[in-house]
Amino acid sequence: MSLRRLSFAIQHTRKLHRSLYFSAAEMARAMTVTFLGTCSGGGPNESRNCSSLVLDCKLANGALWMVDCAEGTTRQFAFQPPDTPSWLKPNSVTKMFITHMHADHCMGIIPMLRNILYPPSIDPNAFVPINPHPKIEIFGPAGIRTFVRSIMTMTLTHTADKYVVHELLRPDDVPTPCDPPEVMHTNEVAGKDIWCSEDGFWREFTIGRSVFGDVLVDAGPILHRDPCLGFIFREHEEPKRKIVILGDTYDPSPIIPLCMSPSLLIHEATDAHIPREIAPQHRRTPEKVLHTALARGHSIPQMAGEFAKTIGAEKLVLNHIGSRHVCSFPAPRHDRDSRLLVIREIERQATEAWGSGRHAMAAWDFMRVVVPAPESESMRQNDQNRSSSYEHVYADVGADGLPYVNKKRKW
Repeated sequence: MSLRRLSFAIQHTRKLHRSLYFSAAEMARAMTVTFLGTCSGGGPNESRNCSSLVLDCKLANGALWMVDCAEGTTRQFAFQPPDTPSWLKPNSVTKMFITHMHADHCMGIIPMLRNILYPPSIDPNAFVPINPHPKIEIFGPAGIRTFVRSIMTMTLTHTADKYVVHELLRPDDVPTPCDPPEVMHTNEVAGKDIWCSEDGFWREFTIGRSVFGDVLVDAGPILHRDPCLGFIFREHEEPKRKIVILGDTYDPSPIIPLCMSPSLLIHEATDAHIPREIAPQHRRTPEKVLHTALARGHSIPQMAGEFAKTIGAEKLVLNHIGSRHVCSFPAPRHDRDSRLLVIREIERQATEAWGSGRHAMAAWDFMRVVVPAPESESMRQNDQNRSSSYEHVYADVGADGLPYVNKKRKW
C-alpha cells in the first residue's frame, strides 16, 4: 500500500475512537439525514439495502421527508439500532421524493403506503369519518402516478387514509390524467402536474414549516441513462442551510444553478478502482472502471469529489455504493474488518478530488448525518445556564472524522 493511502487510512482509524456528541439543544435545531439504504441496483446485499433516506428538517408535528423508497425500506425502520437517539417512524413520513423510476429507487413505495395509510375498518356498520386530505404526498418524474395507481389497484389495496401523487414534468412528458375521477384509485386524491420552468427547473414546488421558518424544495435534471432528478432542500430564513440530494448520475452539471454552496451534498459513487494491494480480488484497471461506470450512467468517487468542489459543498457523503459482482463494496462489520480499507480508499479518492481539506464519507445503512445550526452567543449562554437539561446525544456527523462503524450497533 502506498504511503499516501496508508496515511489516509491511519488518520481515519484514529478518529474511530472519538466520541461525537451533540447536546439536546443542538439536536433540537439540527437538520439530519438518516440513510436507510445505501447500495446500488445490484442489491440489496448482506450489509446494505437499496436506496432510501429520511430527512428531518425539524418540521411541525415531527414530520419527516423521504428521498427514494427501494424494496425493503419499510423493514429498515424496524432494523434501526435499538439505542438510536431519535427513532424514525414510518407514520411520520408526510412527503416522499422519487429521483427516478428505476426499480431500486421506487419498489418500496406501495409497502410504505400500506404501512402509513392504515387498513379500512372491518366493521361495515362502523362510522369512520373520511379525511379528504392526503396523509402523504409523493413527488416524482412522469409515470410515478401511473406506477403507484396501477400497483395499488392490481394488489387490491384499500386504505383508511388518502394519498396524492404529483408529477414533475418536462415539456416532452405526457402527464398521467386524474380526470375523470374514475381513473384514480379509490384512496387517491387528484395530484398536481408540476411543469418545469423555461430553464428546466422546478423551484419551490413544495414547502414545509420548521422551527426556523420555511423549508423550500427545488428540483432539477441530472444526467443518467434515463430521466433523473436531484432535490434541494433549503431554509428560506437564517441559518439558510441547504442539503443537495442527487439521484443516479454520470453528470449532475445541469442542476448546478440550484445547488451552489450547500451545507451537505449527497452524491452517488457506484463504482471505484481499488488497488490490488488493498483488495487482491479487484483486478480492473482505472480506465475499465471509469468506462463501465459511465456506460451505465453512474459516477466514481473522483467525480463526486470534483462536483463537490465545483459547487463549494461544506460536507460530502457518497451514496449508492456498488453492490454488483466486481464492484461490490459491502459495509464493514467492525473497525478491524478488512473491508474497511476498501471503503477508506473510496473515501480517499473523493476527498482528494474535492480538495477542501475535509474528508468525504461513504454512507452505510443507518448512518446519520447531522447538519447543525450555527449557534449565536446568546444560545450558547442559555445552554450553559441550563446545564441541568444538557443531554449528550450520540450522532454520526458525516464529515471530518466520522466514525465509520457505529459503535452503538453490532452489525
